[in-house]
Amino acid sequence: MHFKSCLLSLTIALSVLGVFPNVGLAQDFHLTQANRSMPFLNPAFVGAYKGFERITLLNRNQWIGSGTQFLTTYGMAEFTPGRTRQSERAYAGIGASFSNDVGGDSRMSQKSFGLTASGHIPLAKGHWLDAGLQTAIQQRSADFSSLLYYSQWNGSALDPSVFSGEENDFVNFAFVDASLGLAYRFEPNQRGELRDGQWSLQTGLSFQHVNRPRLQYNTLSADRLYRKAVAYACFSLGLNEVSALQFSLTHLRQGGHSESMLGAIYRMKLRGSSQVTNEVSTRYLSAGLYFRSTAAVAPYIALDLGAFDFGISYDADLGATSSVFRHSVELNLAYTFLKKSAFKGSRLR
Repeated sequence: MHFKSCLLSLTIALSVLGVFPNVGLAQDFHLTQANRSMPFLNPAFVGAYKGFERITLLNRNQWIGSGTQFLTTYGMAEFTPGRTRQSERAYAGIGASFSNDVGGDSRMSQKSFGLTASGHIPLAKGHWLDAGLQTAIQQRSADFSSLLYYSQWNGSALDPSVFSGEENDFVNFAFVDASLGLAYRFEPNQRGELRDGQWSLQTGLSFQHVNRPRLQYNTLSADRLYRKAVAYACFSLGLNEVSALQFSLTHLRQGGHSESMLGAIYRMKLRGSSQVTNEVSTRYLSAGLYFRSTAAVAPYIALDLGAFDFGISYDADLGATSSVFRHSVELNLAYTFLKKSAFKGSRLR
């Protein structure tokens, strides 16, 4: 086992055992592509998009080159009962989500299965008020059998056959979690396209882990999952008939951890939608950067083919930890039923 990997795994183990109670384990994982993971940031954004049903998958491979592996997978299926483009009227949003975050040689994992209900009310033409509530079941587990400790140093290497003297008393456990959110958005037209000088806005505030679930990592001690507040805002400006700029700001605070992320994305139209048959969707190419307050920069590129949307981002850590782990890659794939719902015969017009 690589020595850096041993140190990283030892840090995780000590955190679990309560030696370092504030090292990240009462915190959540994060995703870089904020514009593609909005339901993850705020349950009010479930159903706040163009179209009927949508399926989204994100995968993040974090800290590549650290000698161990950190993988995060997040998925969301969204449904919009009552949604129509014929008129701006209230509708509901329903979401089913899952996540699996696995890190380190101990295979420390956080699994979550959640359901979200949201409501979307038109305030005036183009102006919407959104609210959402999410409940989820989370499970925490780990396997310390493959960890190595300093006590297993045989004089020249870490030897797994040497008795470590450490107890493996991690308790696998599950708990119920709850989150809520409120949002506002302005969209100048129902097609979601911005012409020269037009602008759109999405902003919201959410509170996650509002019930502060109990974390029972071992039989001797317990912790509480910190509540998390997330603020998000995204402003888009049409430059001309084929291009637009998008700026986003995400800020979160959880316990003693605070983080901000700024996004700047240029979006170019590759092909416009059909005005006659409504069968051809608008296609876009997007490229830009995300800047994280923890000294990281992430180039981002995405291809929107109408129903299909694919994006990739690459995080380069420039801070103090960059000597051990610097690289992270995040992939996004989404499919949206734009023209026809999978559950009914009516078409969007």
